Amino acid sequence: MCEPTTLLAVTLAVSAASAGLSIHGQEQQRKAQNEYQNLLTQANDEQMRQNRDLATRAYLDQANAEHANLAQTRESLATQNFDHQREGAKARGAVLAAAAEGGVAGLSLESILGDFHRQENLFLAKNEQNLLFKEQSVRSNVLNYKNQAEGRIAQVKPYIPSPIKPVDYYGPALSVFGNSADALMRYQAVKRGKTGNE
Repeated sequence: MCEPTTLLAVTLAVSAASAGLSIHGQEQQRKAQNEYQNLLTQANDEQMRQNRDLATRAYLDQANAEHANLAQTRESLATQNFDHQREGAKARGAVLAAAAEGGVAGLSLESILGDFHRQENLFLAKNEQNLLFKEQSVRSNVLNYKNQAEGRIAQVKPYIPSPIKPVDYYGPALSVFGNSADALMRYQAVKRGKTGNE
C-alpha cells in the first residue's frame, strides 16, 4: 500500500496538473475566439469599405450625369437665346428698313419695335425660368442620390465582437486547494488511525 505522504503528493500533483490543463485549455479557447472575432471584424471592415466605395461611385456617376445634362441644357438655351436675339435683330432691321422706305415713323413704328422687344424678352425670360427649374431639379436629384448613397453605406453596420469569457484562474486554483485540503484530511485521518492502533 502507498505511503500516506506519497498519496498526498500524488493527489496534489494530479490536482495541480489538472488545474494547469484546465487553465491552458481556457487560454487556447480564448485565443481561438479572439482570432475568429478578429477575422469577422476584418471581413466586416472590408464589406463596409466595398459598400462605401460602390455607393460613393454610384452617387458620383449619377451626380456627374445630372451636371452634364444641366450643362447641355445651359448650352442649348444659350444657343436658342443667341439665335432668337439674332433673328429679332434681323426682323427689327427689316422693319426699320421697310419703314424708312415707306416713310413710316412715329408711334406706330415704335409700337411694332416694342412688340418685337416684348416677344424677345418673353422668350428669354421663359428660357431663364426653364433653366432655373432645371437647376432646382438637378440640385434635388443630386441631394436624393447623396441620401441614397448615405443610406446604402449605413446598411452595413460595424461588427461588434461578442464578449469573450475570461480565463477562470480561480476555479482550478480553488479545486487544487480543495483537493489538497481533502487529501490532507484523509492523510491525517490515516495517520491518526495508525497512531491509535499502536
